[in-house]
Amino acid sequence: MVNEAPPRWDRRMQQRLARGEAAALGELYDRFASLVHSLAQRVLEDEAAADRITREVFGYIWENPDAYDPKQGSLRSWVATLTHRQAVHRLRQAEAASALDCGADAPGPAEIEQKINAASTAARADYIVTSMPAPLRAALELAYFQRRDYRQTAADLGVTEDEARRRLRLGLQLLATAHNHQAGPPAPGRPATPPSPGSGYGRAL
Repeated sequence: MVNEAPPRWDRRMQQRLARGEAAALGELYDRFASLVHSLAQRVLEDEAAADRITREVFGYIWENPDAYDPKQGSLRSWVATLTHRQAVHRLRQAEAASALDCGADAPGPAEIEQKINAASTAARADYIVTSMPAPLRAALELAYFQRRDYRQTAADLGVTEDEARRRLRLGLQLLATAHNHQAGPPAPGRPATPPSPGSGYGRAL
């Protein structure tokens, strides 16, 4: 699990970026670049496009540090939401361009939107799983990747069967939020809008 930075670190980082400290941007990059790139890659399935999103996200943060409000949620959550929205925006652009090239053979708008929502959901699910508390993640991995039932999960984790069921239930509740979110379109003719810190990837993560 990647632990959230303490709130004090988030506030201090925002203040340092606002003062234009290049070292702060480097520190932020070291902490979150792998998160940004992996989320973008999950949505776009393109290494070069993920690299571009990574540059765009950190460029946006450098130029707009005041867009983040520490009172609304963690910096990690905000960076993830910003990445997700920008990646979905780029995917929608790429699909629209591909449809134009394909002409009459192009998939319909509903099919394109279904693909975008599937990519969006997969990226959110990845983020949720890696961000949830380790006990919940371990229970989910045993139950769904190793096909253990709740009794076997309890034995493997050294907990009671009731506790195993509780962890699985909570983990699934968190994971379900990925499927409850739809990738909304950005405003026409404008880049993806910056998210509020508490939106998209909620503070509970």
